[in-house]
Amino acid sequence: MAFSVPSPCSKAWANMTPTADGRFCGSCQHEVVDFSRMSDVEVTAWLSRPTAGNVCGFFRAGQFAPVVPAPQPRWRRWLVTALALLGLEPVLTACQTTAPQNTPAVGATEQADATASAPKGQVTIRGRVLDDSTGTGVQGAEIFIGETKYGAVTDEQGNFSFTMPQQWEVVQNGTVSLRIQGSPFVFKQQIVSVKVSPAPSALSVRLKSVEGRGQIMGRIVQHDPPQAPPLK
Repeated sequence: MAFSVPSPCSKAWANMTPTADGRFCGSCQHEVVDFSRMSDVEVTAWLSRPTAGNVCGFFRAGQFAPVVPAPQPRWRRWLVTALALLGLEPVLTACQTTAPQNTPAVGATEQADATASAPKGQVTIRGRVLDDSTGTGVQGAEIFIGETKYGAVTDEQGNFSFTMPQQWEVVQNGTVSLRIQGSPFVFKQQIVSVKVSPAPSALSVRLKSVEGRGQIMGRIVQHDPPQAPPLK
């Protein structure tokens, strides 16, 4: 489950009246919970309380960022290569994991070869999401296909890739809309239109900073991270 604040509040936190859980906003007559000092576990537990309801909170940058699988250590990649050259790859493969290798994890980035082409009837969309203020890749940014629950999450370098049916109801006049969002405490959401035919070139999306980057206040909305698109 991921969290966002789609409509940040511009009221001054420092001008609000302190309370047990945060501060009271005299403008909207509502308590604003201070989540900025809580861990993810503590925030999740707080929001799971039956009395939580619609919560307005104060947060810091980095909270609720989508979880991205950690990259494989370099030494392990070297070890895999060395053992493969020695003919020991089947043994290593058997010891690595018992999970099916072709089952994509929910919200995980699909790692596709940059030069590979999608099977007939499908299209692969790939690209990189960058921080407009620094030019660096944005890890954990979510790319949703239109208003669906499908898409991908960027890796530690800001790269993403997913394959989808070329003839899909979300494709209108040969174009699909991508909804791209990084941490709501740092970036503004962005909509990008992509032609699905011919095969689209790699995208480069630069996310703009939100006002008061680093901290944000407003109503919390929960959502699931994007899932790998269905191919049929």
